[in-house]
Amino acid sequence: MKKGFSIVFTSTGSSLSRHIFISRRAFLILILFFLVFVIFLIIGFINYGAISYRLIESELLKRRLNAIEKEFAKLEDLKKKLELNEIENQRIKKMLGVDKTPAPVAPVLDSLKAGLDQEKISGGETENLPYLMPVIGQLSKKFDESHKGIDIAATLYAPVVAAGSGRVVSVGVDTLYGNYIVIEHSPNYKTFYGHLHSIFVKHGDVVAGGKIIGTVGSTGKSTSPHLHYEVIFKGQSVDPMAYLPAGIEKKGGL
Repeated sequence: MKKGFSIVFTSTGSSLSRHIFISRRAFLILILFFLVFVIFLIIGFINYGAISYRLIESELLKRRLNAIEKEFAKLEDLKKKLELNEIENQRIKKMLGVDKTPAPVAPVLDSLKAGLDQEKISGGETENLPYLMPVIGQLSKKFDESHKGIDIAATLYAPVVAAGSGRVVSVGVDTLYGNYIVIEHSPNYKTFYGHLHSIFVKHGDVVAGGKIIGTVGSTGKSTSPHLHYEVIFKGQSVDPMAYLPAGIEKKGGL
C-alpha cells in the first residue's frame, strides 16, 4: 500500500465527498516550499525595513545639511559685515589719529574750570589726567546738576578711546547707560563711558591713553547713537569739558 496523506472534503448538506491523496514525498516537498516562502517573506520584510530606515535617515541628513548650509550662509554674511565694520573702524581711527597706540601719558595740569584744585600724587609726579577726546562727534548735552557728564553724538560703531592711561576697573551693563566701561587713571580720577555698542576690554586690563576700548552704540535708555562720558574726581562727577583741549566748546563739537 502506498504511504501518504489523505484529505477528505465533505459538505454538510450533501453526502458527497472528495478525496485527495498526497504522498509523503509530495507532502514534504510542499512543506519545504512553504518554509522557503516564509523565509523569503521574512527576508523581504527585513530588507524593506532596512531600506525604509535608510530613506528616513537620508531625509534627516538632507534636512540637517540644509540647516547647516543656512547657518553657514548667516556666518558668511556676518563675516562680511564684520569686515565692512573693520574697514570703517580703520578709516575712523585714521581720522582720530589713533591708528597707532600712543605711549601712556601723564600730562601736567595747567588750569581747570569750576575751581578744580591741582592735586599731586606721591613721589612728586603730576596727576594722571583724562585729557583726550574719547570720540569724534557733536556735543549734544552739557554737564549740569541733573546730568553728571556730557553726551557726544557720533555715528554708530565709531571707535571710543580711553581718555587717558589707566586700568579698567568695571565693565558691565546698566539699565540707564547700557554697555559701559569705567577706567581708573589715578587714585583721584576715573572716567565713565556709557551707551556703548561693543566693548573691547575686560576688567583688570591696563590701557594707554588713546587706545580703542569700544564703539559708539545706543544701548540702555537712548534714542540715538551717542557716548555718555563722565570724569569722576574723588568720587564726584565733574565737568569733563574742563579737561578737554581748549576751544572745543566754542566749536560746538568734539
